[in-house]
Amino acid sequence: MKSSIFFKITALFVFALLSFSAFSFYFIKSQIDSEQNKSEFKYRQFVTTINQIINYNGSIETIKNYLKDLGFEPASEADIKEALLNYYKLPKNFDGILAKTIKLNNEVFILLETNHNATLYKDTFKTSYQNYYLITFAGILLLIFLFTLVIKSLLPLKNLRQQIRYFSNGKLNINCKTNQQDEIGELANEFDNAIKKIVALSKSRTLFLRSIMHELKTPITKGMITAEMVENPLQKERLASAFGRLNTLINQFAKIEQLSSKNYDLNKREFLVDELIEYIKKMLLIDKMSPDSIILLSPNDLIKADFDLFAMSVKNLLDNAIKYGSDGKATISTDKCDLIISNKGEALKMDFKEYFKPYFKDFTKSHSHGFGLGMYIIKNTLDAQGFNITYKYENDTNCFIIHDCVVENYCNVPNKNIKI
Repeated sequence: MKSSIFFKITALFVFALLSFSAFSFYFIKSQIDSEQNKSEFKYRQFVTTINQIINYNGSIETIKNYLKDLGFEPASEADIKEALLNYYKLPKNFDGILAKTIKLNNEVFILLETNHNATLYKDTFKTSYQNYYLITFAGILLLIFLFTLVIKSLLPLKNLRQQIRYFSNGKLNINCKTNQQDEIGELANEFDNAIKKIVALSKSRTLFLRSIMHELKTPITKGMITAEMVENPLQKERLASAFGRLNTLINQFAKIEQLSSKNYDLNKREFLVDELIEYIKKMLLIDKMSPDSIILLSPNDLIKADFDLFAMSVKNLLDNAIKYGSDGKATISTDKCDLIISNKGEALKMDFKEYFKPYFKDFTKSHSHGFGLGMYIIKNTLDAQGFNITYKYENDTNCFIIHDCVVENYCNVPNKNIKI
């Protein structure tokens, strides 16, 4: 939550709002204090001036004109007038002018009193702080408006994040287009365009691969039909095996295409290592070869995986082990929950991860051939099933280890003897 951009912007807005409110409060308070000080000075000033006019025998009209110039006007507050009259009463024979002043709630009242008349004056000049409050209120509204505007501009990020999450999970039918004319809108629209291009390329690739496989199926089928017409049993068997092998390869390529496009549904089940190897021998067309080309040490171990994908991975490992082994043999064994394919020969010349790259060619081997897709297919088919493969070299032996593929509750049983 703390790393969210919405949280950071909200925190910044709250800080700005509190700072602006505090600044406005102290500014208005300082203005009020300043005006009060000015009012006190003004009050003392005109009281002194009135006293001077009275001391120099000035007439009441002179005082009235002076008060009018200062902004005083006759007031109608009877209670204040009564209070001032009772505060100090004039003697009966007093023949002069008495000025009484009082300040209430920042308002100044002056009572001019003679033996014949008493007039109450009020200072009409008032300092208004309404403008300060209006400016403060307008500033708060402006901050809220800008905060709303920024949040509204960032809202498409939530939809964009959700659509990206859908896309990463394999959902291609997403829409991020927006009419927002800013950087975030441009980002969303560019991502939407990129998704559409990726979807178009994916569909084009899928159509291309399926078209190729469909076109290859036709001559293979014709070849298999023609092979059945051959009279020589040995040649007939060889041709049928060869075309069957091609047909199996096409089906494997179809599975690889489904894997790469995230359209393959895994079907994990339990099967014996012996069952797996018999199937792989038919794929490699080595059923007529020497029985020692594949040495199976743990035929009754139980594996749980997608049979077709796992067979494809092990087939490629065995094919490489036989092809590049010094004695033309490959050994299959288990170690706890791991399946190990090993062969005698030289160690790999490069880092093991380099061999996972598509179309990788090891030019250090003089007899290297093929398209360099073997280890790439192995890696991707194992990753799709959640298995990891590692490599080690010891005692002149290359060991390729597929981890955690042997059934967990079965791999530690000492005397395994299962019949299916």
